[in-house]
Amino acid sequence: MRCTALITEPTDPRSGRRPSCGLPPTSDRCRSERYRRPRRRHPTSSALAGRGSRSGGRRPTAAISIVSPASARRRSSVPDDESFRPSLPPAILRIPSKEGGLTVRYDDWGVRSQQWSGLHSMSTSVCGVPVHYVRAGPASTAPADAPAHLLVPPMTGSASMWLDLMPPLRRLGPVISVDLPGTIVGHTGDPYRHGPRADLDARFVAAFTRHLRLERPVVLHGWSTGGLVAALAAPMMPQQTRGVVLAAPALPWRRTSPVEALGWQTLGRLVVAAGPPTTRLVLRLAGRRLLAAKRTAIEDAVSVAGARTDLLGGDPSRVSRAQVDLWLEGLAAAREHPERLAGTATAFASIVEALFITQRRTNEALDSVRVPVLVLWGNNDHLVDPTCLLQHARRPGWTPRPVDDVGHLLPVEAPDLYTQAVGRWLGDSLELPGFGRPE
Repeated sequence: MRCTALITEPTDPRSGRRPSCGLPPTSDRCRSERYRRPRRRHPTSSALAGRGSRSGGRRPTAAISIVSPASARRRSSVPDDESFRPSLPPAILRIPSKEGGLTVRYDDWGVRSQQWSGLHSMSTSVCGVPVHYVRAGPASTAPADAPAHLLVPPMTGSASMWLDLMPPLRRLGPVISVDLPGTIVGHTGDPYRHGPRADLDARFVAAFTRHLRLERPVVLHGWSTGGLVAALAAPMMPQQTRGVVLAAPALPWRRTSPVEALGWQTLGRLVVAAGPPTTRLVLRLAGRRLLAAKRTAIEDAVSVAGARTDLLGGDPSRVSRAQVDLWLEGLAAAREHPERLAGTATAFASIVEALFITQRRTNEALDSVRVPVLVLWGNNDHLVDPTCLLQHARRPGWTPRPVDDVGHLLPVEAPDLYTQAVGRWLGDSLELPGFGRPE
């Protein structure tokens, strides 16, 4: 037995810390589990642990159980195609918050909204780390040899962030959406000692994909900062990856002058180094107010058709009410646990470093992607630089495709347009038979 995917930073196993990926274990138990650090209790319901609360009148909480890969395989196997069955016995698992927000996952998300019928919450364990994801089988009209589509949300995001995309995308094959480590409102554990980074999340995505043992090839979809994660993950699993779709991705920006480059290499490095501790302090003091402001901005934008919010870079009024309600409930739940926002500081710092400070290293990693890449963005998205994206799309095998009248919420603002673009790309660039414009 060998630990094939430890999702943490390399350390010396002799020091008692968790080792890096690929180190052989000293026993039948994965070394990553043997050396894991104590974990904070995760704000999920007592139903997740299968036992009642012992907290008296306090809100019930439960620690996520950590199991070895071997026991995880015995407890829950993951089929290779659509004939899967959810591993969560209850119809709905949730915890209430003081503001009415819920952290939820469903045996069938059709209980929450009819449009999400056939979407199932599932759980597994990757190298001792509990992982939650949502899975949907292919539609009856999907080609028999259609690839599987793995959705990578923005960093610290959850699988439920873009549920609206999954029903139309099922026309192109089975769809899997995963909670990333350090998720604010999701259910995947946090194995990182120093917070999430894009390269670590990419290793997680590759490890999770290998763990599923899919017989189909995989098309990775990355949204926003998840786009960089998906692009970095593709070269880590060349045999499984058939293509990559980057939706409004965070990619290295063009520099306008040598002075700007020097500034990022000097002052930029200092800011990135000092930023996470400072941001964590700010979030600890003002996290609830920031979340409340974001919730208010979303509610105001939804009430006015065509309104956009700078916090999201898109038009929430074009998103389904069920999806927006899920976002709002997640914000309310996170407001009760502001300590979980600490990972966003590290995640943001890692993105800034990859985009502005270590551009050469990031671009070399992007150059190593050997599969076709589709770059999608909305013409109304002010969070991305279209000129920069067009420059990146000059790489061999990369296809740029802007979408009119759409912002940064492209996958959920216009899920049908997104699916049509991906379907045509599958037929044109990947030359897969049976693909084109979905009916």
